Amino acid sequence: MNEFFGKKCRDIVSGFEGICDGVLEWMYGCRQYNLEARADEKESRKERHSSFFEKQLEIVDEGISSRVEIPPEEPPRFFGKECRDKVTGLKGMCIGRMVWLFNTTQYIIEIRSKDDDKPTKLMWLDEGRVETVENPDHEIDPEEVKSPRPGGVYDGEAWVTEP
Repeated sequence: MNEFFGKKCRDIVSGFEGICDGVLEWMYGCRQYNLEARADEKESRKERHSSFFEKQLEIVDEGISSRVEIPPEEPPRFFGKECRDKVTGLKGMCIGRMVWLFNTTQYIIEIRSKDDDKPTKLMWLDEGRVETVENPDHEIDPEEVKSPRPGGVYDGEAWVTEP
C-alpha cells in the first residue's frame, strides 16, 4: 500500500500526473490511489485530483516521499463489521477506508435505509468516531465478497457528507 505514498505517479491510460496522497480500500479487495496534481499543472487540467487503480500507475520520481512521514501499513480494523458513529449514533456496515498521507484515516460506513425502496448512503468518518456494535444485526467476512477483479462503490448519489 505504501509504495506510492508521497511519490509522483502517472496514470498510464490518461497521462494524469500527481503526488500520491491517499489510498482508498474497499472490503471487496479494490484499492485506488489518489493523485493530487501540482499547482502549476492544475491550470491546464479540469481535475486537480483523481483516483486510479494500482495497475494503472507508474512512479515518475520520488516526489515528496523523502520529506514526509509515510503512514504505517495496518490492516483495516472495521471491514465487514456493523459499526456506530460515536457522534451521531448512526449504524451501518463498514465497507471501506481511506488512508491519507497528511490526514487521519477515515472509514466508510454504508447506512441501510429503513425503507427498502430507498438507496443506502455512505458516510466517511474519522477513525476516532467509529466503534463496533456490541450485538450486531449483521456482519460479513470480507473474504466472502472479494472478487478476482474487484471494483468498489461508484454511486455518487450514495455519498453523504452529513447524517
